[in-house]
Amino acid sequence: MSQGIKVIDDLKTAALLAGSAGLLGAATVLVLLPTLFERLPPDQRTLPLPVPLFCVVLVIQFLTFYGLLALAGLRLARRRDREPAPLLTALWTRQPSDRSGVRAILAFGTGVVCGVVLVGAIAAIKRALPHTLPGMLHPPSFWGALLASATAAFGEEILCRLFLLSALLRILPVSRNSTAIAVAISSLLFAALHAPAAVFLFGGLENVPALSWVWIGVLNAIVGIACAIWYLRIGIGGAILVHFGTDLVWHVVSQLF
Repeated sequence: MSQGIKVIDDLKTAALLAGSAGLLGAATVLVLLPTLFERLPPDQRTLPLPVPLFCVVLVIQFLTFYGLLALAGLRLARRRDREPAPLLTALWTRQPSDRSGVRAILAFGTGVVCGVVLVGAIAAIKRALPHTLPGMLHPPSFWGALLASATAAFGEEILCRLFLLSALLRILPVSRNSTAIAVAISSLLFAALHAPAAVFLFGGLENVPALSWVWIGVLNAIVGIACAIWYLRIGIGGAILVHFGTDLVWHVVSQLF
């Protein structure tokens, strides 16, 4: 299916993926903003724009930034004869596709397993090295956690899998070793993306314990590898399902108990 797909079809796919990330991001802001403002000093409880306009600007930014990354990733994947978004491509081109939900369920199940691993690992860290964990691990509300998980699943998978992994596979020679190297690099960079959040949660870079970087890197890299494997198997939808399944257990379900 990857051969002969028009740019306009990939543009539709990119717009749908990036637009979903943008709308979810705006909804996350609306839900979490009141709670986050409560945690800030009164003089810091301001935005540069009114909240509705801020959300509109956010959606436009997401659509532009992630849309361009998604379009580039789609075209890069096709240059290596990979179909990066089979269901959406089939929708635009009206070509037959494998609509079996079994692999999608397996991808989501992989994410759930990763989420359980995260919960167990953090529980062990709390017992052994509690000082290496920040005071807040999850978004401070059920709906906020759910929306933030969905936003991250779209945005981070567009960046790390659809764009970055596709770019690495395009650059490296065709071989199993090259694929493994590309998966490893993209997964490590995915882990590195979570460093700013750690700095914020600990209140500054100087306050982050050295051992915290170890568990942040290892646990996020494991999730990144799982997302990459399913991206290579069934496309960006598989990576998003793994990511969302992981965050659903880790950020949402774990708070219910």
